[in-house]
Amino acid sequence: MEHKMHKASRQLSDAETMEILKKGDHGTLSVQGDDGYPYATPINYIVVDGKVYLHSAPYGYKIECLQRSPKCCFSAIISAQIIPSKITAAFESVVLTGTAVFVTDQAEKRTVLENFVTQKHPGYEELGFKMIDKQIDKTAVIRLDPVSLTGKAYRG
Repeated sequence: MEHKMHKASRQLSDAETMEILKKGDHGTLSVQGDDGYPYATPINYIVVDGKVYLHSAPYGYKIECLQRSPKCCFSAIISAQIIPSKITAAFESVVLTGTAVFVTDQAEKRTVLENFVTQKHPGYEELGFKMIDKQIDKTAVIRLDPVSLTGKAYRG
């Protein structure tokens, strides 16, 4: 699945795309909802070993939608700043289209959750790891396997 970017000069290389994706922490997950309507929800994420992961309660509408159809789209705006004098905005963004995979391997699941703690909550590892011990079986970890991954930037 590949689409040509309208302003191809703004498309980032695969390496640049992964680097900016690592800088971010929130994005929007879009799934196939009921009655043909898309459903999009804000969600936090991390990148571990070049793969994008999400965590969630193991139930709810988003989970039901992914169980019905794992095809999804994830987008993140890593940075954005309005440039009034140019009537435009500088930005870095990523769009990942692919398949959501529920992680069932306990070692991979623990590694991802520990990375959420170490990457997003430095200094709180002891507390975070205790929470993982208590909540790991009550937490869904979802890996996004990309069919396409595109980065775009305009830096003004």
